[in-house]
Amino acid sequence: GVHLQNNRGRGSSWPNHCSSSPTYCKCPKNKNPSPPRLHRRPSPPGWHAINHSISKAQDQQKKVVLAGCVPQAQPRMDYLKGLSIIGVQQIDRVVEVVDEAIKGHSVRLLGQKKDGGKRLGGARLDLPKIRKNPLIEIISINTGCLNACTYCKTKHARGDLASYPVEELVERARQSFQEGVCEIWLTSEDTGAYGRDIGTDLPSLLWRLVEEIPEGAMLRLGMTNPPYILEHLEEMAKVLNHPRVYAFLHVPVQSASDSVLMDMKREYCAADFRTVVDFLKD
Repeated sequence: GVHLQNNRGRGSSWPNHCSSSPTYCKCPKNKNPSPPRLHRRPSPPGWHAINHSISKAQDQQKKVVLAGCVPQAQPRMDYLKGLSIIGVQQIDRVVEVVDEAIKGHSVRLLGQKKDGGKRLGGARLDLPKIRKNPLIEIISINTGCLNACTYCKTKHARGDLASYPVEELVERARQSFQEGVCEIWLTSEDTGAYGRDIGTDLPSLLWRLVEEIPEGAMLRLGMTNPPYILEHLEEMAKVLNHPRVYAFLHVPVQSASDSVLMDMKREYCAADFRTVVDFLKD
């Protein structure tokens, strides 16, 4: 058998009993609280989960193929030696990699897809798929982002923004509805930044998709960071009020402190977040 592990880079943790700093533990359950006992330095995100999954699969005599942001961003880490890796833009070659892994070969496909020197959004949208929920089609409208947040592994793995052309996305939606799908969910690292690299924008894409939604079907928008949705608030409010579009928008906020947001290089302030929420609520 082959064990496929998708690693998204979750945060490291320290002992369950400790809610204080990961550097040292001063809580009562520490049997040696004085002087402060130094814990080992937390491993980079996801290491424990990855190592556990790899070891478990290998103990069962399975071949291991890794995919996701962590192996893409740090393919030379010791725990990845000898393992096959599928890069974040190479998922359409998963059968090829699995076949080689079964033969005992180590294959690493980490390159970016390009057309005429320009980076593409990723694998083709018209690839065959088995949906986890046969009534829902999840479409990635772009990969990468325009930010450079200080804490983010995804940026290292997926790089700068690369958007799929509007017509390719519309065709994918049309095909999905023909296959019996009732909902389309749009997703990406930052949907609000869609199109900035190809001369269009998110509202333009949404209005084109709305034209394709049949009666009884719905469209749902995923996560957008505050900076890139601010200039589209009025148009976004109109789209979200459409009867075949869910009045839903996922807008993350990492902190209410402007100084913390600046240190994180999030490129927005608390007032920007409030503007987005207040406008769309009204």
